[in-house]
Amino acid sequence: MPTLKELSIAIGLLTSDQNPVANADGWTDYVWRVRESDKCLSVADGFCTLVKDSWDWKRPQYYEFAFKADEASNTIMSRITLRNEDIADDDQVCVVASFLDASGIERGVLFVNWRSLHGRTYSRSAPIQLATPTRDIVTVAVGTKQCQLKALADSQNFYRKRAELKQR
Repeated sequence: MPTLKELSIAIGLLTSDQNPVANADGWTDYVWRVRESDKCLSVADGFCTLVKDSWDWKRPQYYEFAFKADEASNTIMSRITLRNEDIADDDQVCVVASFLDASGIERGVLFVNWRSLHGRTYSRSAPIQLATPTRDIVTVAVGTKQCQLKALADSQNFYRKRAELKQR
């Protein structure tokens, strides 16, 4: 008999979009949303919101992913909002964003592991500087999952990919 956690992961994965680089990069148990970089749900302060979704299908816990690109510095600034409407459940939330060019080649990657406290909403921003022009980004794949405080395998994936991409 599967545990609730196993069932939750299975349901999330069934609803996941196909990310062309997730398996090659070593990201496991993430639920993906893959969007064209110019298909903003909304724009505020120059940030293009691409995804509004839940990181936990069984609780009222939501995230938003937005980004803006600065071509002059080849920097992408990502903004992640965690909205935890659950009155008692805190979560550790991992978010990965893969920035892909027209050929589906990954040009940038972001990984964060942030705590979401019950009943609270907050946003944080995180920059990455690409080795290739930001204008080449045409697709963004955003993955989320509940994770452990340290999430060592995911952190190692991020630092490995970041070095491969010559990203700062």
